[in-house]
Amino acid sequence: MGFLDNSSVTIDAILTKRGREILSEGGDLNIVKFALSDEEIDYSLYDVTHPNGTDSYGAVIENMSLLEATPARTNFRSFLVNQSLAGAKVNVDSLNYTNVDTNSNIALNPTTIGAPAEQYTFTIENTNVVKFSSSADSTTLTANSVNLVAQSINPGATTTVTITGLTSGISNIVTISVKADASSNTDPTGPKRKKKKKRRMRRGNKKANKGASGASSAGSGGAGGRGSY
Repeated sequence: MGFLDNSSVTIDAILTKRGREILSEGGDLNIVKFALSDEEIDYSLYDVTHPNGTDSYGAVIENMSLLEATPARTNFRSFLVNQSLAGAKVNVDSLNYTNVDTNSNIALNPTTIGAPAEQYTFTIENTNVVKFSSSADSTTLTANSVNLVAQSINPGATTTVTITGLTSGISNIVTISVKADASSNTDPTGPKRKKKKKRRMRRGNKKANKGASGASSAGSGGAGGRGSY
C-alpha cells in the first residue's frame, strides 16, 4: 500500500479480491453504481482557530495524503451522501448475529429512516456461511426484506451482508457468525458452493433421446428399422 499524489485529482480504481474471484469463476461484474467514503478523514483536524481565517480552517485536511485502493477491502463503514439525505440511515433490528446454529433462519427487514421508503440490495460476502433461502446460488438479491439460512460449515466462520437502499444509496452492514458443525466437511474459506440440481429427469431425458436416436436410425433402414422399433 502506498500514498496517492494529492497535488492533482486522482481516481485509483482496482478490483478487490472478491471482484477477481467473480471473474475467475466466469462471472460478470456488471458494475452499475459506486459509493464514496470519508473513512480516512480525521475531522478533528478542522481548525476553526486558524489565524488565516475561514479559508484555512480545513487546510490540514485538504493537504492530507490519501491511501491507495486496497484489494482486501470488503466494505465501507461510512458513506458520503447527497445533502438532502443528511441524517438518513438504513435501520435493521440487529447488526451482529453471533453463535448462529446450522440451518438457523435470519430475517433481515431494513427500513430507511429520514428518507422515503425504498427497496434494498442485499449482498452476501461469503455464501458458504449463509445463503438466501429463496435463491441459494445468488450472492446479491433485491427486495424489501430477505431470509437467510446458516450453512453447515467446519470450522465456524463470519461473513457480512451489506444492505444498500436502491434510491438513497445509503448502506448498513450486518455481521453474521455461524458456529462450526462437527459433521460438516465444508470449509467456509473454500470455493463457493452452488446448490446441486436434481439429475433424475436428465437421466430420463438421455434414455428417451437414445431411444429416439435409435428409432430414427433404424427407420432409415426400411424393414430392418420396423423390426428394431
